[in-house]
Amino acid sequence: MNAQELHGRSVVVTGAGAGIGRAAAGAFADAGMRVVLAGRDEERGERAAEQIRHRGGEAVFVRCDVTHVADVERLFARAVEMYGRVDHAFNNAGVPGDGRLVDLAPEDFDRAFAVNTRGVWLCLREELRLMAAQGHGSIVNNTSVHGLRTVFPGIGAYVASKHAAVALTQVAAMEHAADGVRVNALAPGPIDTEMLAASEAAVGGATTWRRLIPSGEVGTVQQVADVALWLFSSAASYVNGQTIGVDGGFLAT
Repeated sequence: MNAQELHGRSVVVTGAGAGIGRAAAGAFADAGMRVVLAGRDEERGERAAEQIRHRGGEAVFVRCDVTHVADVERLFARAVEMYGRVDHAFNNAGVPGDGRLVDLAPEDFDRAFAVNTRGVWLCLREELRLMAAQGHGSIVNNTSVHGLRTVFPGIGAYVASKHAAVALTQVAAMEHAADGVRVNALAPGPIDTEMLAASEAAVGGATTWRRLIPSGEVGTVQQVADVALWLFSSAASYVNGQTIGVDGGFLAT
């Protein structure tokens, strides 16, 4: 990948206040991209944007709850206002969905789908409209290995919502390939984040995962960000509608 080819391009990152989203926003800025960070937590989001600017990058934070139509519309209007276009997007916002199916409260099931599926669709809707009109663009949805394989019991809402996000990726890629827009997804395995740490009680967290991963290693947020960068680049110009595991070999087992 040409290190300079993404310089000056604009990118929107949802769920950018922490974890994979924050690392990805930083990696994109380090590649010279102009970054719009989005999230619900203003303090975290503003801090992440400020850290990018402190390193000499270009970044702005926009408060956005991806379950709210008006918030999503305002996010992309702001991105266009700031940078004139949206070249790339990393739809990363997500929430867990713990609980066995028979024990899940309806509101917990609905919350997982509201963020992990409907939120992805609401962002895709704005991104695809803008990118189709400009004749180019690349979108990466952050899903999960759980979107390709049911790994553990006790997280049914999360698994189902991520399967749906994979399907949205494929449909969006098919519908907009002729418009010059590529849509792919990442399927991270266990990544060293707050969400992984919080999963310790439900599914054993990193301890359980290390027994399942061929490398025996938990991944890093930077490793996920690096694959997203590659998907944005011309090196991946013939990659479309794919969900790529970033999982230390788990999906190969």
